[in-house]
Amino acid sequence: MKRWLVAGVAVLVLAAGVSALTWTRRAPAQTAQPPAPRTVAVVKTDLTDVREFKATLGFGASQEVTGRRPGTLTWLPAPGATVGRGTALYKVDNRPVWSFFGDTPLWRKLDKAGTKGPDVKIVKDNLGALGYKLGGAPDELTQATIDAVKRWQKAEKVEESGAVDPGDVVVLPGEVRVEAVVATLSAPGEGPLMRVTATGKAVDASIDARQAEVFKKDLKVTVVLPNGTETTGTVRSVSTEVKSVKNPAGEETPEVAVDIGLDTEAGSFDSGPVRIRLTSTARQGVLAVPVTALLALREGGYAVQTGEGALVAVKTGLFAGGLVEISGGGVREGLQVVTTS
Repeated sequence: MKRWLVAGVAVLVLAAGVSALTWTRRAPAQTAQPPAPRTVAVVKTDLTDVREFKATLGFGASQEVTGRRPGTLTWLPAPGATVGRGTALYKVDNRPVWSFFGDTPLWRKLDKAGTKGPDVKIVKDNLGALGYKLGGAPDELTQATIDAVKRWQKAEKVEESGAVDPGDVVVLPGEVRVEAVVATLSAPGEGPLMRVTATGKAVDASIDARQAEVFKKDLKVTVVLPNGTETTGTVRSVSTEVKSVKNPAGEETPEVAVDIGLDTEAGSFDSGPVRIRLTSTARQGVLAVPVTALLALREGGYAVQTGEGALVAVKTGLFAGGLVEISGGGVREGLQVVTTS
């Protein structure tokens, strides 16, 4: 009886094992299927590269004025004062030193008829603009010019010598605003006296030299003011001097200065941070894909992968707004290409 029970248990255990083995063999394998790659269509669109740069609103780059007349400073203008043509910029020994407009400083005493040169032209141009009649060639000092100088000196209530010394006038590019006075009364009249700027408000920007090629003289830009309103400006100059500036991380960045004049008023703002916005490149009706669709090829260049897995070599153009212009054989509008995002 006991043998029969043992044998029966063994049969039951063996049967259970066979059943479990049979179930295990019949269960299907569970394998994870990779998700289908995300694709996007090649589109025909217009691309515009819009860039923004930080800048500062003020009155533009300043110019240092250096006195050249020996003596004692007896009068200096107040910061913020505007100085026009023929106006006294400062006084030495109580004699005015006037502002003339031009781009050539005086370097010699002008007192002999027949003297010619660009400095003579500066004097004649300015006296003519002040209403004095002159004779002879534009760059020649004539007796009529000397007589006009005497009439001008009489009107200014100074000695009527008919001569103009280099220290009698300061030649400036135009009407200026006194930004700061660095000299003091009773100091010598020779040496640094003040800094002047243009009278109109302007924008000064320090641009990474690696991006400065987009700035050209007379380029039109948008200026975003501190309150968010926009106005327009024109690039007046781009410095050719590169300065190394440390960023907050302590890394040195090569920068160049860009001077931008405002085409319209800046409202009540005299200074403050602003942004410059400009369109550097525009492309119309080009084929484009997201930048994330580009694949770098080992041999160089780029390709896109179609939804079927084929690689298509492409030539890239303008990058703008997360898109990139592409061209090449096999590239067409509507083609589905794989993208990583």
